[in-house]
Order: sequence, then C-alpha cells, then structure tokens
Amino acid sequence: MRPDRAVPSPGTRPLDELDQVPWAELRHAHGPATDVPEQLRALVRGDRERRTQAWDRMWSNLYHQGSVYEATLHAVPFLLHMLAEGTTPHPARVLVYLRHLVVGEDEAALLPDGYDEAGFAGWPQQDRELEAATHAAVAAGVPVIVPLLDHQDPGIAGEAVHLLAWFPGRAADILPALRRLSVRSPLPRSDRTTVLIAIGLLAGACGDRSDTAPLERMLADVDDPDRWAAAVALSRIATPDVPATAIDVLVAELGAISADPEEYEMEPRTGFCFNSPEQLIVPTLHQLPAASRDAALDAAGRSIAGIENQDQVPWAEAADLVALALGEAEPGSPDTLTPCQHAMLRALLTGDRIWASGQLGMRLSSEYGLPDTPDALEEWLDRA
Repeated sequence: MRPDRAVPSPGTRPLDELDQVPWAELRHAHGPATDVPEQLRALVRGDRERRTQAWDRMWSNLYHQGSVYEATLHAVPFLLHMLAEGTTPHPARVLVYLRHLVVGEDEAALLPDGYDEAGFAGWPQQDRELEAATHAAVAAGVPVIVPLLDHQDPGIAGEAVHLLAWFPGRAADILPALRRLSVRSPLPRSDRTTVLIAIGLLAGACGDRSDTAPLERMLADVDDPDRWAAAVALSRIATPDVPATAIDVLVAELGAISADPEEYEMEPRTGFCFNSPEQLIVPTLHQLPAASRDAALDAAGRSIAGIENQDQVPWAEAADLVALALGEAEPGSPDTLTPCQHAMLRALLTGDRIWASGQLGMRLSSEYGLPDTPDALEEWLDRA
C-alpha cells in the first residue's frame, strides 16, 4: 500500500459518493477494485439474490483468506453509512463483516488483552499499515455503532457489542451504553456474556475500575451460570489484583467443559471465539501473576477433588482439564509454565484414584513429555 493511501477514514460516506473513489487504481484480492461499487450498491438496492451474491464477492474480494486490501479500507465508510442511515436490510451482517476486517478469525490471539496495535509488530510493513488503517476506518464509525447497543433486536445489539469490544481507545464513548445493555432484560445468554467480557476488555484498557463491585456481586451468585464471564471481565479490570473467587470460578468452568464438552457446546454461551468459552478462560488464566499461584492451586485442587470423589473416576476428565490448561505448550522445564499451568499440574498430586489406571500418566508423557507418575511429576515441578 502506498503511504499516501494509509490515511484516516472520513467516517461515513453515502453511496452517491461511490464514483468519487478511484476504484480502478485500488486493488483487492483479485485485481482492480472496479466491481466494488456495484457490490456496495447491491447491498442496499438489490433483491435478496443480488445481495447474497454481493456479500459473497465482498468476502472474497475485500477479505480474502483473512487479508484486507486497499479497496477494503475505502469500502468501510460506505458500510458505516448503511448502518447510520438504516438502509441495509441486514445490519447484523454488516457488523459481523466489519468485525472480521478488524480482528480476523483468531480472536483468541487478542484475548485477554484486547486489541493492541503492538501485537502486529512482527507483520510485514505493508500488512501492518493496512491493518492499522482499516482499524482506524472502522473506529471512525464508533459514533454510528454505539447507538446500535440500544437496538431492540438483541441480535443486532449483540453484534455491535462484539465489534465495539476491539476499540479500547474509544472505551469512554462505548462503556456507558454497554453498561445500560448489561442490565437490559431479557437478553440472550450469549449476548449477556459478550457484554460482560467487552466491559472487561474496554474498562481494563482504560483503567476504569467502576465495574468491579457489580462484577464481584455476580461472582457471589452461585446460581448464576455466567459467572465465568464476569470472572473474565474482572480479571482484566482487577489485574494484577485478581480476586481468588474469580480464579476459582474460571477453573471450575474449565472443569465443567472437560467433564462433558459435547453437552457444554450445545448451548450458545458467548459471541466470542465461535462460542468457545475456553478460548477466553485459558488465556485469562495464563495471564495471572505469580502472586495468584496459590489461589490457582486451591481452585485446581477443588476441581481435581471433584473428579476424585465421583463413583467412577474418569481419569480422562483430569487429563482433559490439564490439556485445556496446557494448550499447545511443550514445557521443557517447570520454569516455562505459567502460574496457572504449574498449579494445575501440582493439583494432580492431590489425587490417587485418577492415577490408578496409568492412563493419565501415559497421556501426560506422550502428549507433553511430562513425567508419568505422581512422584516423578512432583520432583519435576519442584525444580522451579
């Protein structure tokens, strides 16, 4: 991308200004972007078939395999204008599309820290420029998107939340409306958790701790099935002083996921990470400071005790719990473990029955190169 094209977005632009853009000089994934104006017009004026075709082409042309292009940057203001004027029959689809332009497919790579341009430092210069310019173009539309948080359609409001979560620099503009939405009733479960996590990401980014008390009240409600989302948010806001209760809730939720992952996935639980709460919980736990190790160990110990006390001890459940915590790590030494990973492995030492079949040890050894007996594992952990 030429430097003169990496300019801030003008915000929103009506479709009657489409011909003012030099589309023939701009590129998308498949060449000159001369077809983009027709696609944008079809999103507003076309019938259902034309709109579907236009969306398919825009995904292929302007967001091909997760990449953005010069033409992408210039299309954003027109998409924002559709939201501002309510001219698109599918505002939720526009919001989803804009979110993908900003964060791509792998949201987990940005969690739990939220969007940070420094995270793209290792990218090629041209890709960094396009990423930053596209983020700025969508950010210029934040004033247009924030009112959608009050939309009566929870699907539209939920997608607006999901998109706005990635603009920490605009947190002060977004948080008041997010807080209103958080107490709105009824709100689908997956949208409610998305709101809570977005509050954590944005409030944490700007050092706003005013949501601490209501989030802690949610943690205290043992009948609330979405306490894990409040714990994720609180962990972001309260860093480095993460409450032990939040750690306990996060580890307990990992235990619930490992106990029956198929049943757990049946109900939509969050808009983030394609309804995969573990992709939010695990990186949150990995970010815990060393001072939280004892709290993590206590929480992991309770989870292992719950497995031990079942009538039939499913050793695989303990192994799955550890696998969630370790992820793709290949710990060459205990010094490479995060406090949570260390605590999860050490909690295994409190169990006897889960080791009895030898299957747990075999899995730890074959998948992670870890010792396959509790005594050997304890000795290995003590080296840290």
